[in-house]
Order: sequence, then structure tokens, then C-alpha cells
Amino acid sequence: MNPAETIRAGQADAPVQIPTLTQDMALGLVPKAVSLVLDVRAAEKQALMALSDELEQRLRPEIERMTADLVQRTLQAVWDQRARSYQDT
Repeated sequence: MNPAETIRAGQADAPVQIPTLTQDMALGLVPKAVSLVLDVRAAEKQALMALSDELEQRLRPEIERMTADLVQRTLQAVWDQRARSYQDT
């Protein structure tokens, strides 16, 4: 029985086995459809990473402003607490 017959014979019992792509697999052995899907996914990932970089650059000034504000308010609260403790003694 050849592999195609084995798959057809076992279809009712088990799902079709999907071959695992390995690093040492010759590029010519990868089906064209799989290669295209992998290329599209790589392009999607690259676009998403570019969007991430762009958003990070655009948000940087706001994040820096918010961080500076948080540090200032926190230190002011610490100073206020310390000042109250000095008044109690």
C-alpha cells in the first residue's frame, strides 16, 4: 500500500497527517501553496512589527510626560508624609 492509499484507507479513523517542515528540508520539496502562505505570514509579521515601532515612537513623548508626572506626584506625596511626621514630633 502506498502513502496515498494509506491516507485514504485511514481517513474514517484518523485525520490526515500533516508533514513537519524542517530546516534541512530542500526548498524545492515545500509545496508552492505552503511557501506562499509562509511568505504572507512573514510579511504580516513584518508589518505588525513596523506598526509596533511606529506606535512606540509616537507614544514616547506622552509616556515620558506621564512618567515625569508620576515621579513628581509620588515624591510630593513622600515629602508631604515626611512633613506631617515632622509636625507630630
